Amino acid sequence: MSRTLKKDYRTADFEQLSREIRNHPIMRTSTAEQQQMQKLRTAEYRTKCVMRASLDDIALGINLYKLHLGEAKQPQQPSIPETFTPGSVAASVHRPPKSAKSPATPFIKVLLRKTPTVVLFERHSMTALADTEEGRLVLEDNQRYEELLAGTDKSRRTVDSDTQTITALKKSRLVNTERLTTEQIGSYVSNFEMFDTYQDLETSTTSVQVQGAQKMEVTTYHVGGVDQFVAINSMPNFKLALMLTMRILASNVYEPQQRRYRNMAMPDPLAEDVKFKYRLGLLWRLSPPSPLPRVHQAVSDVSFCPSNGDIMAVAYGVYSHANMSRLPRCGYVYVWNIKNPVNPERCFNYEVPVVTVEFSPSAPQLLAIGLHNGSVEVRNISQPEQPPLAISHRSTSPHFEPVTAIRWIRIAGDVGGPAVITPFLAITRAGAVTKYRLINSPHLLGFEQQRLQRAEGELEGLKIDRPVPAASLQANRHPQCLELVLDPVQADIYYVLTDEGTLYKYSTNYPLQHLEQRQVHNGPAVGMEFSPWSPKMYLTCGSDWCIRIWLAGILSPVITLRHHLSPVHSARWSRTHSTILVSLTRSTVDIWDLRNSTLKPVSSTTIDANIYYTTFRFSHCGHSLAVGNEAGNLLMLSFEDMPFPPHFQYKQLKRAIFKALAMEPDLHQQVKSVGYFGYPAGNKQPKAFNY
Repeated sequence: MSRTLKKDYRTADFEQLSREIRNHPIMRTSTAEQQQMQKLRTAEYRTKCVMRASLDDIALGINLYKLHLGEAKQPQQPSIPETFTPGSVAASVHRPPKSAKSPATPFIKVLLRKTPTVVLFERHSMTALADTEEGRLVLEDNQRYEELLAGTDKSRRTVDSDTQTITALKKSRLVNTERLTTEQIGSYVSNFEMFDTYQDLETSTTSVQVQGAQKMEVTTYHVGGVDQFVAINSMPNFKLALMLTMRILASNVYEPQQRRYRNMAMPDPLAEDVKFKYRLGLLWRLSPPSPLPRVHQAVSDVSFCPSNGDIMAVAYGVYSHANMSRLPRCGYVYVWNIKNPVNPERCFNYEVPVVTVEFSPSAPQLLAIGLHNGSVEVRNISQPEQPPLAISHRSTSPHFEPVTAIRWIRIAGDVGGPAVITPFLAITRAGAVTKYRLINSPHLLGFEQQRLQRAEGELEGLKIDRPVPAASLQANRHPQCLELVLDPVQADIYYVLTDEGTLYKYSTNYPLQHLEQRQVHNGPAVGMEFSPWSPKMYLTCGSDWCIRIWLAGILSPVITLRHHLSPVHSARWSRTHSTILVSLTRSTVDIWDLRNSTLKPVSSTTIDANIYYTTFRFSHCGHSLAVGNEAGNLLMLSFEDMPFPPHFQYKQLKRAIFKALAMEPDLHQQVKSVGYFGYPAGNKQPKAFNY
């Protein structure tokens, strides 16, 4: 039967507990001492009961207090007389007084303090290898410890529990090397043997140029009269290990630049301090083949691998014949990788200057090389020790003029399909277009596709005064071919630019005849490229200081850009902005933005002002630029502080063209009559079609 509790039972119990605490022997003090302590205490502190006790004492006191409450007697209930009615008695008993208040809930404040840690026993754990002397001592110590704890009364009580500890870094014992032991041994060496040893060191020690003016001495040792380093260096595994090691060492120096080239640190489009300066920043500089400054080793051409944008092939030869008394008897083709900007990974040397190089889009390991003596060869860069796969033969290509450009022909349906080695076209300064094909032979199968003739009469395009030759010379009746461009849509159409400033349109299906002729420049035309967002719009550049933008179906140029009074060596469309193009002169790299102005470039960058530029190429992503100069240096530049690419590239290009033609109503109407001049569905030019 449960007892009835009063509402104020806590107050009586607390008073009883306080009385027992005050009467405890520990709390008994003299009256004088108690009065003095009360003076020092605050008013709030006087109302509290303070005592020192451990956790066990508090737990024991709480248990005793509960037992004391259980043994307390229940209060007597008033008896109800029989003469009174139950309703009136219950009303008089249960009605509380009006002036009664609910008592405050008592509490006990417990203040826990940390006691000093007393270390009774401490034993550090130690780990050692089992098959060593230290491991044997540890096993003996553990066995001795188990023997001391043997027995019923000496067993140690253990409790398993989970806890959070610091992660222990472990390593395999295989990484530990054996301890080196040294001994002192005496031997007899004569003066003659010492002389021979130092003489051998002098002959086998060479100075190797590491970077710039820094040199490192390398000593090789001969065993039985044979240089062991030469034998080791000829091993393919050693060359592969050396290449990977040099990549790792180069990444310690060029890691920030490599991350920028890979677009790992792009500008934030939500930044508040965005400024469009159209700036070019230098990432690194690829060194020339020879450190001698008087050697003619100009960068004549650059080609990026279609399947791997980190790999590029650079041709070193002759670009300008101004300050050259005779033709140099050396040429180089280096294959560079951005993982190692210090040393090339493939080197091919030639006895004549190299003019052009081009990777195959269907078989990226194949590299076509055009030489200054008219020869063409194809190499497999994955097998650098092997000879060329095929070389042109004089019976099928009897031209001795330099090969100025090479382009691999696209076959319809080869994109995304099985790898098929396609033929390629090559043009020479003799005015010939030759089609080469790889066959099961050490020689290329060549077929003369076109033989250009000098233009006569008045052509479409620019109106120029063409002088009539006094006499037709056999050596001058064919124009020099300077540039070869493939059509981005029709796989059989290609264009050739000549030193007369004439554009020839040909088809591989109709050899020995042209489809169209157009005068695009007053001097030699050296560059042409289609817009990545329009198969009908292309630009041309030449030695008449101009860059002209043409549109198919319109005979006159749509926009003419001219700023510097110097020939334009190359000009290309940006891969990220439809209205931006980059041009190269002898001393500057210019960035044009058709949205801002067609009168002058938005920025001009000059690096190494005393060295003339030769050519440049965009990387696959379009955020970097490879610029070559006549000293043999290849400058890798990155676009900084550029505007953000528009979402609708074609609409932005069309709006910029119409804005530039605002003051020419006739030309504006002709462009408007062309209609839509972009790619189907507004797509961009495929990467496989970029050259």
